[in-house]
Amino acid sequence: MIDLPARLALRCKATPLRPACPGVVPRGPYSHGLVVSGPQRVNQFWVFDLQQGAPNDSSPTLNRPPGVLHVTIYGGNIGQAIGGMAFPGGRRNALLRDGIVAGKRPKPLLFGPVTWSGKMGALFLAPSYPVGGQIGGHLAFWWKARGTNYLISIHAWEPLAECKKALQAMVASTGSR
Repeated sequence: MIDLPARLALRCKATPLRPACPGVVPRGPYSHGLVVSGPQRVNQFWVFDLQQGAPNDSSPTLNRPPGVLHVTIYGGNIGQAIGGMAFPGGRRNALLRDGIVAGKRPKPLLFGPVTWSGKMGALFLAPSYPVGGQIGGHLAFWWKARGTNYLISIHAWEPLAECKKALQAMVASTGSR
């Protein structure tokens, strides 16, 4: 993990996404080849996206940073942003374990409620692209703070436990820098 480059952190924090802007992200080649979208308002939500490389959903071990990095941050109407999905809350239909990232998923794998750094939310593996839209194939943490929904996601890789630790570190760094 490294500090989010200052120019990107300032862009994120200058918007209503501020409470969800991470201070750290997985190490990546931020000097070249990084595609940055936003932050921008789209209908009833804000989105900020960082992407480096193209994910390989049939071989998720190849999706590890720094070769591939895709982080998406949402604030506002998350359901609208991710195809109508409702906040998972306490629902659970799977256990987070290594070996489950590959393959096509028409529905999310819900890992249930988690509390990370005082943020109570829900952890899930989004449906595969194209069903999952912009966060297709991402491991995502969705929480609510001061009446607003926030989501941070990262394109999942194997081992999934390692990906979870990276996402947890990003969530822990929100609002702290």
